[in-house]
Amino acid sequence: MNKFNELLTNHISHWNMVWFGLIFWGSIFNALALNFGFDKNPSFFYIIGFLFGLLAKLRGTWLWKT
Repeated sequence: MNKFNELLTNHISHWNMVWFGLIFWGSIFNALALNFGFDKNPSFFYIIGFLFGLLAKLRGTWLWKT
């Protein structure tokens, strides 16, 4: 069980921006899309959030920070 906790903690600490992008930004984009009537494929907006998070992980910071 300690090995699992260590692996999970290591994964979260290295991929936290990607998970945040997927869950938070994906939810925001999906809610905006539903508000404007683009409710055909909600997974597309979660993919956009995932890509925002992945880009932030690669850059080391979010897009609006320099």
